[in-house]
Amino acid sequence: MTRSLPTGVAGGSYILKPPLVKKSMLTSLDKGGVGKELSDGWVANFAIGCTFGCGFCYVDPIHKRWGSRRVGDIVKKDWGYYFAVPENLQEVIEKTNWANWNGKEVMLSSTHDAYLPQLYEWTRKILEKALPAGVKFCIQTRSPLVEQDFKLISRYRDQVRLQVSVATMNAEFSRKIELRVVPPLRRLDILRNAKNYVKCETGIIIAPIFPRTQMRPDINADLHELARHLAGIRPEHIYGESLHRRGVNMTYIEKALGERVLIDGFDAEAKTLFNASLKEFGLSGRWWDEE
Repeated sequence: MTRSLPTGVAGGSYILKPPLVKKSMLTSLDKGGVGKELSDGWVANFAIGCTFGCGFCYVDPIHKRWGSRRVGDIVKKDWGYYFAVPENLQEVIEKTNWANWNGKEVMLSSTHDAYLPQLYEWTRKILEKALPAGVKFCIQTRSPLVEQDFKLISRYRDQVRLQVSVATMNAEFSRKIELRVVPPLRRLDILRNAKNYVKCETGIIIAPIFPRTQMRPDINADLHELARHLAGIRPEHIYGESLHRRGVNMTYIEKALGERVLIDGFDAEAKTLFNASLKEFGLSGRWWDEE
């Protein structure tokens, strides 16, 4: 069963209009997106907020600007401390004509993790409807709960690429910036297990790469360790992005770390270190430049 909300997280509900699949900007430039190639221009989002509470997340300002129209003042709370699910989600899943996206890749999901403890049962219902209809998915997660769907995904392995996100290999640092997420090594295990047992395409987003901090001063060593692990997994897709300022995310981060985090001018350095670390282990990736 799905789990209750963490202590201090305000819950809510809202009405979602079908279809569940909407247009997304997280796609290639030639499809009118921002060049991130995370779908064929489609996304399925079915929550407002994310209980993982990663302080660096870029989604919070979107909900703070638009979310109150749907769920009220809970979006005024800090990121990771509000969460709402559509009360009519089952109806929306049923009313979505999944065949309309036959052969199209849909991102699952862009404004929350699809495998949150509070959501993964809904995610399975979506996959059970969409995969037989020919829908392809880019599943982006930080959660091992996706492994519970490996048997289903393996039957449709040609329609799925499974990706994880890792910002750092420093477990202590990760716990500060990714409040309720499993350690980095466990996320890499998801990719390794997917390679070995599901045999679908895999990927990783190395993001956001932080500048030097007191807790994690050596950026190069951090990226080197991650690249070393990836060399043994060989994911088909590797993306990288540095930390950017979005809404109040820097305030969240600096409060969690207890120090100033200076990002001005860091993007170019992060790109160089990212590419060098991958090259050392015979890997290649794609860097997302600061917008």
